[in-house]
Amino acid sequence: MNKMLLNILFFFGLFLVSSTTAYAQNGIGIPAVINYTKFNYNGGSQNWGIGQDKQGVMYFANNEGLLRFDGSHWKLYPLPNNTVMWSLAVSDNGKIYVGGQDEIGYFSPGPNGMLTYTSLNNKIPEQYKKFADIWHIAILGNRIFFQADDRIFEYDEKNVHTYMANSQWLFIERTGESIYASDRVTGLLQLNDNQWTPVTDGKKLAGVLIAGMFQMGKDSIFIVTRTNGIFLLHNNLITLQSNNRQNNLYINSAAKISEDEFIIATSSAGCLVVNIKKDTWESFSDEQGLQNNNALSVFMDAGKNLWTGLNSGISYINYNSAIRYLQIGKTNNLPGYSTRILNDRLFVATSNGLYSAPLTNNGNHVTKNDFSLIKNTENREAWNLNEVNGHLLLGNDNGSYEIQGNEARLLSGGAGSWYFLPLSSVYPAQDIIVGTYYGLKRLRYEGNDFRDEGKMDGMNDSYRFMALDHNGDVWASHPYRGIYRFSLSQDKKKYTAHLYTLNDGLPSTLNNFVFKIKNQIIFATARGLYEFNPQTNKFSPSPFLSDVFGRMKVRYLTEDKEGNIWFCNEKGTGVAHFSTADAVSAPKVTYFPELTGQLLPKFENIYPYNKENVFIGSERGLIHLDYQKYSSVKPGLTVFLGLVKAIGKTDSTIFGGYGGTDKQVLQLPSAYNAFHFEYSSPSYEFQKNIEYSYQLEGYDNDWSPWDPKTEKDYTNLSNGEYTFKIKARDNQNNESPVVSYSFVINAPWYKTIWAILCYISIFAGLLFMMNKHQKNKFLSQQKKFEEEQKRLKYIHHLELEKNEKEIIKLQNEKLEQEVFIQKKELANASMHLMEKDDTLTKIKEKVSRLNNDTTNNNDIKSITDLIKDTEKNNANWEVFAAHFDELNDGFLNKLKKQYPQLTNSDLKVCTYIKLNLTTKEMAQLLNITVRGVEVSRYRIRKKIGLQTEQSLSNFLNQI
Repeated sequence: MNKMLLNILFFFGLFLVSSTTAYAQNGIGIPAVINYTKFNYNGGSQNWGIGQDKQGVMYFANNEGLLRFDGSHWKLYPLPNNTVMWSLAVSDNGKIYVGGQDEIGYFSPGPNGMLTYTSLNNKIPEQYKKFADIWHIAILGNRIFFQADDRIFEYDEKNVHTYMANSQWLFIERTGESIYASDRVTGLLQLNDNQWTPVTDGKKLAGVLIAGMFQMGKDSIFIVTRTNGIFLLHNNLITLQSNNRQNNLYINSAAKISEDEFIIATSSAGCLVVNIKKDTWESFSDEQGLQNNNALSVFMDAGKNLWTGLNSGISYINYNSAIRYLQIGKTNNLPGYSTRILNDRLFVATSNGLYSAPLTNNGNHVTKNDFSLIKNTENREAWNLNEVNGHLLLGNDNGSYEIQGNEARLLSGGAGSWYFLPLSSVYPAQDIIVGTYYGLKRLRYEGNDFRDEGKMDGMNDSYRFMALDHNGDVWASHPYRGIYRFSLSQDKKKYTAHLYTLNDGLPSTLNNFVFKIKNQIIFATARGLYEFNPQTNKFSPSPFLSDVFGRMKVRYLTEDKEGNIWFCNEKGTGVAHFSTADAVSAPKVTYFPELTGQLLPKFENIYPYNKENVFIGSERGLIHLDYQKYSSVKPGLTVFLGLVKAIGKTDSTIFGGYGGTDKQVLQLPSAYNAFHFEYSSPSYEFQKNIEYSYQLEGYDNDWSPWDPKTEKDYTNLSNGEYTFKIKARDNQNNESPVVSYSFVINAPWYKTIWAILCYISIFAGLLFMMNKHQKNKFLSQQKKFEEEQKRLKYIHHLELEKNEKEIIKLQNEKLEQEVFIQKKELANASMHLMEKDDTLTKIKEKVSRLNNDTTNNNDIKSITDLIKDTEKNNANWEVFAAHFDELNDGFLNKLKKQYPQLTNSDLKVCTYIKLNLTTKEMAQLLNITVRGVEVSRYRIRKKIGLQTEQSLSNFLNQI
């Protein structure tokens, strides 16, 4: 009874508060809300019921039928009479029971995996077939109950039984292992042995409209009514849990979230989540992101996230998410530049000043209404918060402040302050360097107080990022000029600056940032992380986290208390988690795709207070991340193949997502050679994190790259066997099991086995006919060839005989001609020799007589005449030479043209050599000695340039 009393007191206070307009929130911030309009799902505006099957697919009872949503794709299934669907319930066997106007039935997978509707109206006894609307459906085992105003139908998967109302049925629900119903006159009843028996004390609910019932704990049932408050059924007693002062709320639906929480849907205030353990409740309305405040139905899915069917649209509340959003200020969505927690208060620096909110010990309940503005910071840009020596320092556009309670005390004015850098890692630090709009300032900490030491002498510039190295030098980055290195004087009153730019090893002069990570100075650049080498006085790429960042652009780095590195780079926002048990292995990197596009560009800031509370500045306040919850969630990631469509001359859906993909392989005609696949992962809280990889076996050689797209098309597939495989993974590289679907594209008729056999038969017949034709043709040709050969042989024989005769005749003629020529030549040569010999004889005789008689002048005269005769004989030589040329193809003329240096005597020698005369014969004819002939031959060889090894006779015979 003490527990009951506590509940009574709690709900009395709860609904007393509910009459006001302020609603507290559970935890820091609110979860993300995703809205779907009727234009997204192409259905009616109103959604009256919600359910989910074992695959994780969501269903909605919509004005225009059953809506299905798998995380990426919507599909509408109208009822046969296109009636409004008022209610639905999903059974354990996957059937979706629905109720509408004058209609009850269920959707179940058909042969091709498509949802098909089966009406149960034909199973209703004839006298009960006329009914109106089905408002609620309850399922207990294989018993399904459909509630109308005047009757309840029970379907046991075979027959339909009817329970008529005593007055009017108002509600039905399964609670625990029992079915409860409400009658307007009798009140609350329970089904026992097929009989409706009144619940003890159930008369209290007579005439009361119930919005929802659920069991909390082992023996307590909460009953949420529409307008009469909340009742508790415990030990057969029904107790009102409020003072009924919720006059401004009308509750349409209620659902259990956990043993500590439940949610109610209201007609004007959106949804309310009540936590009976923490004594808190959380509001979700248009102010928190719902499309409208008229919530018709609520449902908690398998991921413990919330769905609400609205009067116009559907909203998904990522209630179980580790990421929540906190707006700062009551009227403006202020950006969060910096965050700190000190003395159980949360401080946030914004564009409108510094805000703070108290933190309690029972869940850190913080809403935007909990924030108050710190005095003296209003209407100013508050850039940075830093805890120094246990004090909270604020840098804004007016100077440096110390936060004391709810007021800011000015420490140093005159210039806006960016950053506070203690010059000692040992606390308390006595000197603090302040980076301002116009150079450096110094604060002195003494006696638990800060004192302004004024501006330091040195280069005036804006220093927003600073870090202290081991040598006591201060590094500062300027986003447009480069990186500064400051050397401080011993009295800390002045500094010298050296500017490093692109010429000093930096990849660019622009967009460089300096951070101190793992006790070393790291420079974040547009090409990854860099370090400074004092030996070379140059910058070079840093090996630190090179496996994580590579050459990616890095904008922000910070280190938490456990040594994990939080970062912002061109890929997104994430954390490099270093395992304390393994200091050697590379860190595990986790990205947070949910944060993409939400951080402040160029003012990124992350405050990892602890594992459960990581604050990230955003364009609209703060993002709260429970990193321990985020990293510990191991979702049972699945992938749902929702549609396979074959495309030919017409489109045909061959698989609709239900009934499993391991059924008999479908055989498709050859005309279907293009396919469309739709898939998704029904992990609604991780939709932004999920990527997919696919492979079509029989076409793709390997898995595709990971991609967030949820559709794939293939065209121009040839006949054969194919298996489409799909898998999903999240941002922590958790992969789902592979889902596959196999199908066969049959060969066209001209590629079938019968067609191929026919082709072989025809080809064989053609080969036989061609062979036979060729054989006959060959025999005919062979016969003609033999006859032709005989004829040609005979003609050849005749021609041979004729040719032989002609050849003999020609040979005879040639021989006769040669004989004639030789005779002629011989005659001429003989005549010439005889004449010359006769002449020489006469000269000899005359000379002899002259020797005897020297006084005889007549003899001398005779000798002279003989010499003249000899000259006449030389003229005969010319005639001989002419005849010789005629007989020897112009031998002498050719010789004269080729070798004009030859004399007549030389030509004579050549002629005699041509006639094959001996040296002695030539000596007689030339009237010289044999030695003279040899000299002449030698002279001729020289004139014609004949080599020693060459024969003069052979040479002359070739001319």
